[in-house]
Amino acid sequence: TRRTDFYFAMILIDQCVPNRYYHFLQELGYDVAPLTNHMPDDAIDKDIIAVATQLDSILLTTDVDFSNILDYPPKSHQGMIVLRYRFKEEAELGDALKTLLANFSRDDLRGTLVIISKGQYRTRR
Repeated sequence: TRRTDFYFAMILIDQCVPNRYYHFLQELGYDVAPLTNHMPDDAIDKDIIAVATQLDSILLTTDVDFSNILDYPPKSHQGMIVLRYRFKEEAELGDALKTLLANFSRDDLRGTLVIISKGQYRTRR
C-alpha cells in the first residue's frame, strides 16, 4: 500500500545509496525513484539539488557534501536526508529512517536537512 498520509511526489534515491534502501522504502509504501531516472550518473551536486527541487522531492543520499548547510542551506531545497552510511550499521540506519518518516509530514521535511546516523537522526532548518 502506498503512503498517502505523507504524500511525497517521490523520494529520489541518489546513486551512492545502497539499493537496500530503495527496496526498504518501497516496502514501507513510499513512492521512490532512482535519481538516475532523471539525470546522468555523473551529475554535479548543484544539478542534483535543482532536479530534486523541480520534482518537489526529498533527496536521500549518503554524500556528506550535502550536509554542508553553507553550500546547501536547508531553505534552498525541498528536503534532504543524508545517511551517514556504514555497512555494519544498516539495520540501525533503516530503523532511524523509518522512525523519521513516521514522525514527520512532508511539509515538516520541506526545507530541512536530516542527518541519520546509527539509530538516530537530527534536523537542521
